[in-house]
Amino acid sequence: MNERIRRYFEYTMSHNLFPPLELLELDEWDENYSEPMRNAKRLVDHMLRQEIILQEDCELAGLTNFRSGAIIPMDLFPRAGHAAFRRAQGRFYMKPVENLCSLEWQHSSPDLGKVVRIGLNGYRKEINIARRNYIGKENHLKFLAAMELFIQGVEQRIEAYRAYCVEVSCRTEDPARKAALRKMAARLEKVPMDPAETFEEAVQTVYIAWQFLSDSLGRLDQYLYPLYKKDMEKGILTKERARELLQELFLMINRTTPLNCDNDTKGAECHFVIGGYTIDHEDGFNDLSLLIVKSMMDMPIVRPQLSLRWNNKTPRSVLKMMMDYERKDPYKRVAFVNDEPRIKSMMEIMLLPWEKAYDYIMCGCNEPAFQGGISLGGNKVNILRTMTDLFEKRKVELLECRTFDEFYSLWEKVLRQDLEQVLSWSNKFNDLRSGDCNIMSSLFLEGCIERAESATRGGASLVRSGCMIMGGSNLIDSLIIVKQFVFEEKRVSMPELADALEKNWEGYEELRNRILKHGKFFGNNEEISNEMARRVNHSIYEFACGRLDIFGNQIMFGNLTGYHPYFRWFGETTSATPDGRMAGSDLSFGSGSANGKDLAGVTSQLLSVAQWDPSGIMCGETILNLTMAKETIENEESFDKFVSLVETYFKMGGLHLQLNYISREELLKAQANPQDHKSLRVRVSGYSGYFTRLSRENQETVIERTSHKV
Repeated sequence: MNERIRRYFEYTMSHNLFPPLELLELDEWDENYSEPMRNAKRLVDHMLRQEIILQEDCELAGLTNFRSGAIIPMDLFPRAGHAAFRRAQGRFYMKPVENLCSLEWQHSSPDLGKVVRIGLNGYRKEINIARRNYIGKENHLKFLAAMELFIQGVEQRIEAYRAYCVEVSCRTEDPARKAALRKMAARLEKVPMDPAETFEEAVQTVYIAWQFLSDSLGRLDQYLYPLYKKDMEKGILTKERARELLQELFLMINRTTPLNCDNDTKGAECHFVIGGYTIDHEDGFNDLSLLIVKSMMDMPIVRPQLSLRWNNKTPRSVLKMMMDYERKDPYKRVAFVNDEPRIKSMMEIMLLPWEKAYDYIMCGCNEPAFQGGISLGGNKVNILRTMTDLFEKRKVELLECRTFDEFYSLWEKVLRQDLEQVLSWSNKFNDLRSGDCNIMSSLFLEGCIERAESATRGGASLVRSGCMIMGGSNLIDSLIIVKQFVFEEKRVSMPELADALEKNWEGYEELRNRILKHGKFFGNNEEISNEMARRVNHSIYEFACGRLDIFGNQIMFGNLTGYHPYFRWFGETTSATPDGRMAGSDLSFGSGSANGKDLAGVTSQLLSVAQWDPSGIMCGETILNLTMAKETIENEESFDKFVSLVETYFKMGGLHLQLNYISREELLKAQANPQDHKSLRVRVSGYSGYFTRLSRENQETVIERTSHKV
């Protein structure tokens, strides 16, 4: 950080940046307008009444608060002002229905690259083109007019900032600051209304436009690179200046989450990607990608976080360099995702062309989406309930099964019934959300102008829809145990196993110990467990293939838990299961083995996960948390071997990886003496957090993971 950025950083660590808000006083006359026009008018009123904020060390301008004090729909990510969503949240959020599923958060990403390329005046042109398709369709025309009204409001807000820069420059004696303010005013006279023509204009555009949908930055290194490259070649931009602007952008993003907010120390409030395939099937990691990483690593902030998009053309040197940054980053801001299975799934399951699928991003904790698109997941699912339903509600049929294939077919019937119920609840949740009419964020989501419809009501066309399953590895292991112990090795009869589960293993302790000791559990690269994982995922694929949600989006699945311990909440009311799990115990989440059952080492764990989902149906919000011993990454020789292992994992089809480097003993010490370990930061689910500030449930989850060596 240079001196200006250092001063600004110190300011942001103790101050909220955005204008404080008073509740907007509503004009009763507004009720005479149509819903979209009323919302847009109040949105503009809300925007224009805010104080102009320009800190002394700022060179990017345009701070506007769209998150707090909202009484009308504003920013789609935090659902600011979305009354229908809030009502649904009060009834369902963090409140699992029938121990089966729940409403959760959703993520989205503005197409910031498009704003850079065409400016808001380009959006005005698109609105006028769309109008021609809706002549005589009053509701659609009013929605388009509301979008245009919002753009007019933005133009007025930016003009106020431009004028303020000029005003302050006139009373500033410092020549350097006076010149900086005049340059800021000149930039604001052009962007974000018109296309950016320089790197500085582009970063200023992103700074403003991100606030309209404050979630992911998308593919920052790709859409900024043409202007970065051009300006560097012209000699009008230096790496030092580019780094400075990027860091100011990141500081604003970090402080978008207010001080003293519960999520202030968590690292998933903004997530973006670097690298990945280009439209020409080449790897996109470039000079700007590296500069972005260096700019982030130079600042002790927890947001934003990023994922490297690996693919078959990613040089090993890039993977090793990014893993090196990751192992040295105390804030745990770097994760890794594989283009190959994810793009394949988007093309074969979502039926997207390459020209759309290649351009995916990551947002939130670890949700795949698109620039200008939505991740419409957020439905956590207790898939292990299919196993307990089988033993508790289909017991007569269960005991009639003579082969494992008969047992599996019966389980598949229960799976389909439960997933039908999940889809029904998911549609109900999204129907409740559709009560809100969003203007601001919808403007930056593909399809909403063309369809003249709010993103909350199906206007967005680039949508990923799906569910996140809890207990996936428990389910695979339970099926393995039934096949291994009941049908193949005949160590226990089906009636005995059913009785053991009904009694929560009481009186069957010896059987449970044998299962835990001799079971061929997932994550150890044995054929029986690998095949079972593939079979289960294929069954999910067969249910989901061609199945559409309420808005016509293809369904996919994942296994992310997010901020909240659904794996624990579901587990508390889930009875005992054949894998040796006791009633009330936590469910597994993520793609790894359950409850430390990966006994064959890290190589076997990665090889199992890499092979488990040939169809790609689990290419939704899917994670793999891996804990490595510190000595593995501190020793250069073993670290180099680990890089090769990760590369092999991705080449074999592994989808995702995020890492912790710590032992169980160190975590227990931190849990016992939190005051001595305040800076210890770990990967939890898709996000990172300070270990001692996590809930006890999340601490235990991190502690239970196996620590591997290479």
